[in-house]
Amino acid sequence: MSLDLYRVFHTVALEKNFSRAAQTLYITQPSVSHSIKQLEDKLGVRLFRRTSKGVIITKEGEVLFDYVSEVFGLINRAEQAVSDLKNFEKGQVVLGGSDSTFKHFLLPYIQTFQHSYPDIKIKIQLGSTPQILDKLVNGHIDIGIVHLPVDQSRLHVTDFRSIESIFVAGGKYQYLADKKLTVKELINHPIISFSESSSSRQFLNQVLQEKNLSVTPDIEVGSVELLIEFAKNGMGIAFATKELISKELMKGELHEIAVDFPIKNRKIGIATRKEVPLSIAANQFYEQLIINSLK
Repeated sequence: MSLDLYRVFHTVALEKNFSRAAQTLYITQPSVSHSIKQLEDKLGVRLFRRTSKGVIITKEGEVLFDYVSEVFGLINRAEQAVSDLKNFEKGQVVLGGSDSTFKHFLLPYIQTFQHSYPDIKIKIQLGSTPQILDKLVNGHIDIGIVHLPVDQSRLHVTDFRSIESIFVAGGKYQYLADKKLTVKELINHPIISFSESSSSRQFLNQVLQEKNLSVTPDIEVGSVELLIEFAKNGMGIAFATKELISKELMKGELHEIAVDFPIKNRKIGIATRKEVPLSIAANQFYEQLIINSLK
């Protein structure tokens, strides 16, 4: 199907004159006549009748005009929609990560982006790193903020920032903050941690395995807020990300429990799908994150 033939037909039907249609389309009148004849031969019907003042569309032409008008209307709306996306007047960005990641690390970037592009919708999907990776691979989100390392076979992953993991406790165990605990001394106390599937828990297991030890936490929680409250209330020693509990440390509600073994810093990464390009809006947000990660 030649869209150009239908465009000529549509313009002639609107202008009701071959010459004016030629001027509108910036082509010659013979080209208009030739295109209409081609289309009439293809369809096997007359589309216009010539008069001294121009042309009159036939019944068959009217039927065709109704359908062709819908098609070109859709094309015009599609072009406008793409233009809106390009100019950030429409679109959305779907982000995935944990609630604590959004609250403590991403909120400023989301606020800045919303201020710069108020017409772009931002959707948030929460989950642990394994859940976010699954959502990303299956196309439910555009960008995932995850704890590293992760399997990168189907993903493009860029370092976002480094985070520090520490042991903390409330006032009940404050006396322990005055010395460095060995790993055996540490696990003799109640341990508070996240669930087995969480990246934080897996990292804790890794830290202890390097000392040929393992631990089953006395309390498992599903959020940073619960971990903080349980630790503040003296229910055990919690393994937490320092950046997420900085306020409680500054207020003296929690106290860092030093240990005599090193705990490497972890990294948070920005993950996208390798084979699927980001939308214009999502790519703009991604670039904003990348620029800030380099500062």
